[in-house]
Amino acid sequence: MTRPKSIRLFELFYLGSVLVGAINTAMTWAENAASAEAIQVRQMLGPWFLPLSTVFLYTLWLLLWYFTARQRSNVARWVVVVFYALALIGFVFTLAVGATPAGLPLALSAVSLVLTTVAVIFLFRRDAAEWFGKSA
Repeated sequence: MTRPKSIRLFELFYLGSVLVGAINTAMTWAENAASAEAIQVRQMLGPWFLPLSTVFLYTLWLLLWYFTARQRSNVARWVVVVFYALALIGFVFTLAVGATPAGLPLALSAVSLVLTTVAVIFLFRRDAAEWFGKSA
């Protein structure tokens, strides 16, 4: 079966979200690394922990893309949905407590969340349901 339009669009928006997130991570790396929390983590777990955990997370997101868009994994689809829900809750919580970064990092976070929202919506269209082996 060829990949349906919804899955191709999921792929486009999801990978776009990952790219925007990576740009945001790179732009804010020095500032985040200088935070009190990051310093404490480095002291407890070593200087390699934060870079390694960042690589792990981006690898996980790319594996979820691969298994969802290329391997038809319904489990991966639902993991994407759960991670999206957690990101949405985290974003709203960050806004509510006033801990948001200013300017461009906040805008990039919002853009990434919007791209992920659109990507997740495409996972539940009729042709995507057929891709995952479900009747719509």
